[in-house]
Amino acid sequence: MFETASLRPATAPVRGATAFVGRRAEVERLEAVWTAVGDDRRQLVFVGGEPGVGKTRLVAEAAAALREHGCTVLWGSCHQDLDIPYRPFVAILEQALEHLAPEDLAAIPRAAASPLRRLTTSASRHWPGPDDGPGGDRESRPVLFDAVLRVLLALADRGPLVLVLEDLHWAQEPTLALLSHLAESTAGEKLLVLVTRRTTAPDRTDAVTYALADLHRLDGVERIDLTGLSTEDVAEYLIRQGGVSAAAARAAAPVLRDQTGGNPFFLQEYWYDLETRGGLAAMRSGTAQAPRSVQDALDRRLTAFSADHAGVIELAAVAGDVVDLSVLVAAGELDSSVVLAGVDFGARAGLLAADADGTGHRFAHALARQAVLGRMSSTARAAAHLRVAEVLEERLSEDDPALVAQLAHHYVQASPLGHEEKAAHYLVLAAQQAVRTLAPGEAAVLYERAAQLHTTQGPPRAELLLTAARCYMHAGDFTTARRLYAELGSSTSPRTRLLAAIGHEDASARPGVNGQSALRMLGAALEGAALERGDPLYVRAMASMGRASAFTGDTGRAREWGEDALALARADGDEELLAHALGRALWQGMTPQLAPVLLARAVELQEIGSRLSDDDHLGPAAFYRSVFAYMVGDHAAWTSAQRDLTDLALSRGQPFFRYVAGCSRYAHRYAVGDYAAAERIVAWLAQFNQEFDGATEGSWGVQQFMLRRVTGGLEEVRRFITGDEQLDGYWLPGLLALYTELEMWPSAARLLSHLCGRIDDHRTGAQWGGVLAFMTEAAVRLDDAPTARLLRPLVATHAGGNLMAGQFVGVFGSADRRLAQLDSVLGAPSADVHFERALAMDRQMGAVTHQAETLAAWARHRARAPATSAGPSAAGLADEAGALARRIGHRGVLRDLDAVPAPEAVHPPLPNGLTEREVDVLRLVGEGLSNREIGERLFLSANTAANHVRSILLKTGAPNRTKAAVFATEHGLLRSGG
Repeated sequence: MFETASLRPATAPVRGATAFVGRRAEVERLEAVWTAVGDDRRQLVFVGGEPGVGKTRLVAEAAAALREHGCTVLWGSCHQDLDIPYRPFVAILEQALEHLAPEDLAAIPRAAASPLRRLTTSASRHWPGPDDGPGGDRESRPVLFDAVLRVLLALADRGPLVLVLEDLHWAQEPTLALLSHLAESTAGEKLLVLVTRRTTAPDRTDAVTYALADLHRLDGVERIDLTGLSTEDVAEYLIRQGGVSAAAARAAAPVLRDQTGGNPFFLQEYWYDLETRGGLAAMRSGTAQAPRSVQDALDRRLTAFSADHAGVIELAAVAGDVVDLSVLVAAGELDSSVVLAGVDFGARAGLLAADADGTGHRFAHALARQAVLGRMSSTARAAAHLRVAEVLEERLSEDDPALVAQLAHHYVQASPLGHEEKAAHYLVLAAQQAVRTLAPGEAAVLYERAAQLHTTQGPPRAELLLTAARCYMHAGDFTTARRLYAELGSSTSPRTRLLAAIGHEDASARPGVNGQSALRMLGAALEGAALERGDPLYVRAMASMGRASAFTGDTGRAREWGEDALALARADGDEELLAHALGRALWQGMTPQLAPVLLARAVELQEIGSRLSDDDHLGPAAFYRSVFAYMVGDHAAWTSAQRDLTDLALSRGQPFFRYVAGCSRYAHRYAVGDYAAAERIVAWLAQFNQEFDGATEGSWGVQQFMLRRVTGGLEEVRRFITGDEQLDGYWLPGLLALYTELEMWPSAARLLSHLCGRIDDHRTGAQWGGVLAFMTEAAVRLDDAPTARLLRPLVATHAGGNLMAGQFVGVFGSADRRLAQLDSVLGAPSADVHFERALAMDRQMGAVTHQAETLAAWARHRARAPATSAGPSAAGLADEAGALARRIGHRGVLRDLDAVPAPEAVHPPLPNGLTEREVDVLRLVGEGLSNREIGERLFLSANTAANHVRSILLKTGAPNRTKAAVFATEHGLLRSGG
């Protein structure tokens, strides 16, 4: 049975620790959290604060109390040193495997547990057998994460489980991703996750902050921020730790609180220092000067160590935060009794603390270990790292990720003594292991560090940097990838320069960077390489030059070079080369004429990528299949491509694929009218602006605009728009759309005229579909026939397809609707035909948003058409549009329908000149609704609803809302049952 636990400290503190004081409010919050865990609600608590403020101590006290109540507590920490991906979870996983009974482990199928072999050799002992090798779902992040969860949840099934993750401020992206997966997948489990992290500079990082922001939106996620101890808490510490009288403690506490800021670790160190100098009496007499910092206090204490004991502690600090006696004995070439005595001395001095289970020691705090390292000379540290590395190397009998990472770290630190070769060797091994565990960002850092060492053996520097750049690409760090490729562009090797130029173009194209720089680099490198046309590297370069040209706006040259490279690749017959050429040839312009051809090429690329099991081909293939399928109106292909793109983004975790998959999902939810889901996706997409160095900011702004104009949120920005904005610094078609939506007609007319004079500047860009849509909307609303005549032939080239800005930045539905609207302005008889085609396309795509917009636009056209013209009635179209708009909450359509008159031939005249919308409002007035409630029901602003009510009172002659409701009853305007 689950037992509510008291987390208040027992009379004895955590083994080896000093007195635990204060933190009463924090302990009460943790007790409340634990009660929620007892109700099968997973709880995640972030404990933050400055270094030394007591984060670990608070968590340790809580963990100790919970362990006494029968909970299983597993502990893992992130390291500042060169580390392995998922470090804290690897430690937790290894502990969990030891806790589980054989029958529990046997219940987990070997196939499900196989991915764990990537993380720890312990998994091989429990699920022996040959390695499954690469490929398929085994290389999927969710599969790897689910394998970890299966082990943890098997343990949670036996009783309440507590996970402690320390020092998350040093966490790498894979650790944060696995933590997010854990939090999102365990809502109904008896699980408590306690996380500590520093929240002050320089340890606080944007990467961790942004990653954790999403978690705080989940239920059961708490945050506890620790500050310094109060004066009363300091007095209690002196009484309990120092044994001083209450009166003396109260007198000294304000001084100590002032000198330490209430930081518990600093207070502890200051007290250790005082005790060696006479305690409070020395402080009162002035013979014990206060240390200036924790480092100063620790330095004083270390001077009391003998040379042998100091050597043991220094070697322990070099070896890591956990004390491994066997390593110290072997690396220090000391008798085991000397090592044991040194460790005992360090524990008595407070530098080391016993592990929770009492079987070993670790440094009491990262600050303590750093203080020890800070006292050592650089040569002494390097020599100690070398001795530790040589001892660890003797243990390397199998592929142990943690041991390889330690060897890489120690040999890197020992490289000044001439050990660059081994440092580079283990860095490369660690990088390869990071790739295996789907951690490309960490692999990139390791490869780059290996390249910085001067070695004569192993992979050449250029090869390491090229590999590092590719890993940075997979991690979504395109800026760093371009930096490395640019650095390699000055290589003396023509081949290396050309490979670097090809990579630089790829790192530019993915985030949408202008291709001019990449084109120059490619041109110079290709000329210097002097390759034959049939050389595969020449083909690759030509294909990349084609795409780079597209990103300069020169789609003609893009097609010329792209087609040439594609023909050469087909003649060569190598599938990898053909895939490269196909991928680059997909960006030749987003026109309806090219879309079917490019869709077929994307399908071909998908087939090749599947045969090669290469995500670098599968990702672009799925993305462009999605883009071109939407453009040509192939709903089945669009849905299939979206699914493949989402699966790839989830399985690999690469930021670029996650971003484009998110944009595609946003566009789909927007089109079908699920605006709440679209808003959630856009909020999620905001993170990529920081991740991609601002490259997605403009796209995100357009996505926000598209949502706000259908949900009625643009009024919030009206006060920021004057209509006299300087045109520099704005995407002008977007500014025009904003003026149009806010009905700032003089400003819209002026900007529309400006754009018409410079329309060729926009024709080759990825946003061209959005430019046409926004300009058409403005011309129609302004009833601007000259502009309509200018735009019509441009829009006509997209007839039969859908308009889109960028890659799902904005989706606008059928181009035929825009043609019909322009024809309506021009009085052309073909308007109804195009409206009919547009509605068929919108229905084919399942796009309820666009169906409502097309019906509303058609209703406006029919309302202005001659009564004798053949075609559907304006009222019938408006009713259908209104029904769809109300169903999905499309406030923009409902607002516009308010201005569409209903022909008298369809409905009998309404009394007193009331409009259909005024009757809708009057019915709700009769139900007793307020203006705000009427606005919510009809998707109007409260101000618009109030205007309708005023008009109703004026037309009916009713002095108040009650009399207006009576008028509605007398004239039969209320619905039955209303």
